[in-house]
Amino acid sequence: MNMIGENAKTVAARVDGARQWRLLMEVAQYGARDDGGVDRPALSAHDVAARNHLVDWASARGLSAYQDDAANLFIRLEGRNPDLPPLLMGSHLDSQPTGGKFDGAYGVIAGCEVLAAIQDAGIVPDRSLEAVSWTNEEGSRFLPGATGSSAFAGTRQLADMRDKQTVDGSNVGQEIDAVIAATRAQRRSLAAASAFAHLEAHIEQGPVLERENIRIGIVEGIQGVMRLRIAISGEAAHAGTTPHALRKDAVVAMARVIDTLDPLTRESEDVLRLTFGRIEVQPNVPNTVPESAVMTIDLRHPSGEEIERVFALIETAAIEQVAPCTASVERISMVAPVAFPEAVLATIEAAASALGENARRIVSGAGHDSLHLARICPTGMVFVPCERGVSHNPAEAASSDDLAAGTRVLAAAAMALLESPSS
Repeated sequence: MNMIGENAKTVAARVDGARQWRLLMEVAQYGARDDGGVDRPALSAHDVAARNHLVDWASARGLSAYQDDAANLFIRLEGRNPDLPPLLMGSHLDSQPTGGKFDGAYGVIAGCEVLAAIQDAGIVPDRSLEAVSWTNEEGSRFLPGATGSSAFAGTRQLADMRDKQTVDGSNVGQEIDAVIAATRAQRRSLAAASAFAHLEAHIEQGPVLERENIRIGIVEGIQGVMRLRIAISGEAAHAGTTPHALRKDAVVAMARVIDTLDPLTRESEDVLRLTFGRIEVQPNVPNTVPESAVMTIDLRHPSGEEIERVFALIETAAIEQVAPCTASVERISMVAPVAFPEAVLATIEAAASALGENARRIVSGAGHDSLHLARICPTGMVFVPCERGVSHNPAEAASSDDLAAGTRVLAAAAMALLESPSS
């Protein structure tokens, strides 16, 4: 049954792709790189400038702006019953150091465009709607990532995250307080936070939609992520005088571990993601056998059970493959996978169909703020293609038409959820 009513179609028709593109490009100037990319770290001066640009945009349209204790920024369109929990449409403004214009920022601007389209349509919903910029989704300047959305959802404690340090040696709590003071938006307590539902528009960050010539991805869920650290201890020795038979070479041991684990990713379904990331070697000089090697592993899969199975294989490989060295395996973090509710998936699917957009269901390989919001309210995501699937890169690109299509689907789905019997 088509769940998309006339109000949903009317609002979708009022989405202005040119207006959205213009605001997106204006925001991209904050932290703009010479190569066309964006370097806008969380809680930086560029981040503050981008936030205030949206606050000014909201003020010009008669919309309210709020920020909470985690420096999450909310642009609010008031409904007839303002005490009801609002429908949120959010993503993030912070970027990777070598990021692009669209990752995260598109989702925030798409939420703003939906608010503008509702205003232009002259519709006053029963519930309020809020476009949200969640703080520090990327985690490139400090960990954990998704700081703001996890604090809002209560999946992590803000007090614990405030005690962290940024990569440039600043205290996260002090940085949050400084950003709140510099942002021209009213303060709203995190304890008073609520959400009726959460929708997020995002570029796919992968090649599937473009390859299949499909414009709308209906995200079924987000795969889980486990972060690990393997520390291998060997023994420093002279590179010229120590026979190989007597060496405890930590780097050679690490290579054996990688060689054992890497074939796990050759599964026919090509679902498991195993990435050997940061590698630190000591003493890291040309003429000494390495005495230690530390590496991180990023392990992802839609199944929590599969993540645990592979973790056990990693532990076994670390023990069996490093001799005569020794190794320890530390679980740094684990974010469980999430499946979005069928009712929300069906609503997005109906929205795409009603607007004549071809769509397919897809699982997100990347983490998003929606992973945390899904713990507390019905949540869904709309993907649009990005060129060659490139993201976290200055070459990241998406067409204005595709972005507008995604926002039209977002708008129709949002209105349909607001007008559903359970609303």
